[in-house]
Amino acid sequence: MSKKILIIDDDPEILVYLKELFQDNGYETVTASNGVQGLEKVRAERPDLITLDMDMPEKGGTLFYAGMRQDESVREIPVIVVSGVGPRPPALKKGVPVVSKPIDNGKLMQLVDEVLK
Repeated sequence: MSKKILIIDDDPEILVYLKELFQDNGYETVTASNGVQGLEKVRAERPDLITLDMDMPEKGGTLFYAGMRQDESVREIPVIVVSGVGPRPPALKKGVPVVSKPIDNGKLMQLVDEVLK
């Protein structure tokens, strides 16, 4: 069974781009366009990994991450930040990898493969 990745980003083009990239590399995908949907999907889908944009409407990446970490049932799911936003927000643990936009496919897939080994 393939590993499942939840992609959270408010840009529809990025959602499609990452969905195709991950599916082409053998991963199952689920998407959400903001942090509110992201929290619903992470609880319903139980993904193996989450890619998270930081700057989104409704509930941004920092609030999503904080809400996720408060839920014992999903708090240990690994997160990779994929964002055009500058430095790491203080709410994120130092161990959370960051891939800046524009996305370097090789770097992102290497991180995904390392996390999901």
